[in-house]
Amino acid sequence: MYKIVLCCQNGASTDLLAVEMEKAAEQKGIEVSINAYPYTKLDVVIDDADLILLAPQVRFKLKTFEKQYADKGVPFMTVDPSDYGLLKGDKVLSECVAKIESSKTEK
Repeated sequence: MYKIVLCCQNGASTDLLAVEMEKAAEQKGIEVSINAYPYTKLDVVIDDADLILLAPQVRFKLKTFEKQYADKGVPFMTVDPSDYGLLKGDKVLSECVAKIESSKTEK
């Protein structure tokens, strides 16, 4: 099972994308847990994540978070703003799975 944490400013708007990603996972037969949180909760949720996905409104924090949480070994990535706005759950899910898998082989 892939555990994806989707972070945004307040944890609300990302719920829509998370739902679309879950639908895509179900259609593809991929076991996934996707939860949306405000980025301020990252300290609490990172230890149980395979990937931290940053929404466009907080993508400017990517480098800061990568440095701050480097010891956790959890990869970070950002959502393309157009994919986010158009709720392209299938595309975002595929990119997340690819990132998780590639990070496993790098370890």
